Amino acid sequence: MAGAENQSGAGNGDQDTESIRRRLDTLDGKLMEAKGLRPPTVNTEGRGRAMGQAFKLSIELVAGVAVGGVIGWALDQLFGTKPILMLVFLILGAASGIMNVIRTAKNMQGEPMPGHHLRTKKERDAVTRDSED
Repeated sequence: MAGAENQSGAGNGDQDTESIRRRLDTLDGKLMEAKGLRPPTVNTEGRGRAMGQAFKLSIELVAGVAVGGVIGWALDQLFGTKPILMLVFLILGAASGIMNVIRTAKNMQGEPMPGHHLRTKKERDAVTRDSED
């Protein structure tokens, strides 16, 4: 490819190459000017918050499994039923971890949880009045 400029018709190619270089230099200058006018906008707060939420979700999932496993292991040691209780509590811990992740994800999205309307006294009273009627 380096010798392609020296082949026949290279005189015309030199002009094209020089023209392309000038246009690239002009474009480079415009890009540098544009970057100088607008500082890069990096939303570090939003990125940090998203990473924190992702970390929280993963910790909740792992903590559920770990706590279930430890409780199952301890009960196996206590009662001498080696793998059975640990497996049962590992499954229960995984289920609770998944439920916690789903609950937290729904809270992050702002969706009300099922039964959320029953949490405040005013809404609980309204529901009980409706059921009495």
